[in-house]
Amino acid sequence: MLHIVRMNLMSTLKGISLAWLVPTGVLVFVIYQALSMSTGPSRTPIYPDKGERCKGEPIVVDYPYDGGLLKPHECKIQCDTDQDHYILYTNTMATQCEPAPGCSDWGEDNDVMCKLESRE
Repeated sequence: MLHIVRMNLMSTLKGISLAWLVPTGVLVFVIYQALSMSTGPSRTPIYPDKGERCKGEPIVVDYPYDGGLLKPHECKIQCDTDQDHYILYTNTMATQCEPAPGCSDWGEDNDVMCKLESRE
């Protein structure tokens, strides 16, 4: 019985070219991947533009901002929380930390300043 099934399968496969079999397999794989992707909400952070209002709590540092990479990893305190922070420098400039759940000094590293809320 097994021999008959094997012979039947072999005769069927003889007519199918390898040039059709490989692209068909790739197409089936791509369709499977597309249909099995998550449709739930993603945690992709939305990075602020220059001049946007600072979000979250300030991290007050004792040095001025003068551009570029400064003290290492001031936004580290944000790593274990879901709360946004920004770095407030002595010269009243501010840079936004990477949006939560990230915790890099994103604004400082990319020279993107955020605007402090006016306190009237």
